[in-house]
Amino acid sequence: MDIDINIFETLFKKRPEISKSNLEKDLKNYYLGFAQKLINLKKEKSSSNGIIVGVSAIQGAGKTTQGEIMEILLNYLGYSSISLSIDDHYLTHDELNKLREKDPRFIRRGVTHDILLAIKNLIDLKKMKDGEEVKIPVYDKGAFEGDGDRVGFKTITKKPDFIFYDGWMLGARKVEDESVFETGLPALDTPEHIQFAKDINKKLDEYLPLWDLIDFMNVLYVPNYQISLVWRDRAEEVLRKEGRGMSKDEIMEFIYYFWRSVHPAIQIKALAFDKIYTRQVVIINDGHSIQEVSSSL
Repeated sequence: MDIDINIFETLFKKRPEISKSNLEKDLKNYYLGFAQKLINLKKEKSSSNGIIVGVSAIQGAGKTTQGEIMEILLNYLGYSSISLSIDDHYLTHDELNKLREKDPRFIRRGVTHDILLAIKNLIDLKKMKDGEEVKIPVYDKGAFEGDGDRVGFKTITKKPDFIFYDGWMLGARKVEDESVFETGLPALDTPEHIQFAKDINKKLDEYLPLWDLIDFMNVLYVPNYQISLVWRDRAEEVLRKEGRGMSKDEIMEFIYYFWRSVHPAIQIKALAFDKIYTRQVVIINDGHSIQEVSSSL
């Protein structure tokens, strides 16, 4: 399948860090094959319903960029798609504060989503018909000094063939052996932090009805997950030069909170090795490039 690289011209202008030569290589080794798998799945379903594609990856692994590339590619191949994130389905700020009244350990967002709204949105998009509209929440992570809040809704008017749904903890399932939380992993450094991680692990069962809607789970797996601290620091360095942005210590505190919620070396690693629910694993190296693509590890 030959692809005109110029279809990505707008993306190159928007994201100058993406080189044409690297994308041409990734198209051959990953994106074209991925697109063909999804198109084949769509044809197998022989239904007008959209295909829900889950994309799970730790912070900074490239979920957004990959989503943009796939949207352009599928459009070129004659299929419509839409990208949304589980971040869109965080609780409102008021709801988060009510949760904190019950459990003050939720110092940040995390495993704090409106699961019923997420399920409704995905089902509505999947079964959407021409002429219908679906309203998706808009979440501003910067609201309330970084605490975040839902700030409205956006209206989807075009029926999608593929619905890409991504997230830092998407597809994460409860691990049964809780002893893994006591093996000295980063962020699990005190009895209180370990107990919080165990409690959130149990809470993941609440997400199973949402995960069950996913037709194709794609995991962007970063074996050296601690590199995400470096990735985040590079991003914050730009902001620090402007007089804002987090310090290195603040970055570590921020990311460690999310690791205590869903740990890259526990639930996300388990997802990458899951031969039942995971259809594809893309290994991402320290330089953000694609190292390998497999059905599961």
